[in-house]
Amino acid sequence: MPWNKARTGVFAALVGCTFASTAQAASDHELAVVSVAFHQECGKKHPDMVLSLDQFISLHTHMSDKLANHVREVASQPQYKSEVEEAVRKINTEADQYLVEAICDSYYKEVVKR
Repeated sequence: MPWNKARTGVFAALVGCTFASTAQAASDHELAVVSVAFHQECGKKHPDMVLSLDQFISLHTHMSDKLANHVREVASQPQYKSEVEEAVRKINTEADQYLVEAICDSYYKEVVKR
């Protein structure tokens, strides 16, 4: 699916923008934090639909099992809460909101197709 590949690329670019203040590429931990933040933000944009974390993860077909497990850990462990909140803040202030909305919309459209 061309859109799925484009969405993955755009998501990766947004991760890079979210952590642009660091000189290195995003680590698996940073990717996990931003994944949880996007899951939360997309849920806010579509409160009428439920997209579980596992459904969200499944939409990222290139995500490794190790990273998927870390995303689940970040989502469920309180010690990561402040990092996720900071990523949400950056998404809401630094990312193009039309692009964020388009990505979120695509997640829900993909799940409906399944």
